[in-house]
Amino acid sequence: MADDKKTLNKGLDALLGQSNQAQRSVKEIGIEKIKAGRFQPRATFNKEKLEELTSSIKNQGVLSPILVRELGLNDYEIIAGERRLRASKMAGLKTIPCLIDQKQDQDVLISALIENLQREDLNPVEEARGLDRLKREFGLTQDEVATSTGKARSTIANSLRILSLPNLVLDMLSNRSIEKGHAKLLASMSPKDAESYAKQIAKDGLSVKELSSNISNKSSTKTSKVKIKDSDLLNIEKEMSENFGHKIEIETKNKNSGKVSITYNTLDELDNIISKMKNK
Repeated sequence: MADDKKTLNKGLDALLGQSNQAQRSVKEIGIEKIKAGRFQPRATFNKEKLEELTSSIKNQGVLSPILVRELGLNDYEIIAGERRLRASKMAGLKTIPCLIDQKQDQDVLISALIENLQREDLNPVEEARGLDRLKREFGLTQDEVATSTGKARSTIANSLRILSLPNLVLDMLSNRSIEKGHAKLLASMSPKDAESYAKQIAKDGLSVKELSSNISNKSSTKTSKVKIKDSDLLNIEKEMSENFGHKIEIETKNKNSGKVSITYNTLDELDNIISKMKNK
């Protein structure tokens, strides 16, 4: 864990240019001239914490400058620090201290992701969607995403697998009704079973350990096709899903025939699947 934090810190320093900030000057920029970040991975902002930050800014000002990039004359886009920008607006500030950087779109998304990941501001769904966007929009492999963000490849793969869950389960994960550990187990189920278990978790407050135990007990009494797959076939499904970026299931009818299915939850994911298959 310590090594992961060191790697993440180094990645953030490199991407945000921490080593060169001493030579940079902080510039006060009009808040109305700063646009929201197009590559901001966060979809939700905690209202209570935002109000606390607003109160702090009213009393102490903005203690740490935000990072922006210049799009044109007096036209800026935020890279990191959107909570501070929002709280500054709520506090009635007209300007905010900024560090100006020149970054390409890919670097902006990576910087925004790392900045939020380091502060643990992203929920698991926002993190997964940000990593998936980085992978899809810029054609990066999972290894390249791992290198860019300073996270292990297995962590990237597990995070991306979460996106195969039904939208109902993703919403529950976003609002913390279930945990990331629950989601990892649910991602190996059919959409119907995943939804059913997710509702049970929220209702009964099942821990990850209890969920795992329930699944094991059920698998010993239920003879569904998914449950009787041998370990080799499950490993193949897992490897294919990780490499392809979407949940893949193999159903065998006999020794010579069967079918392969790919799960998607949005039209964007379907377009991505079609594009990948066309380019093979």
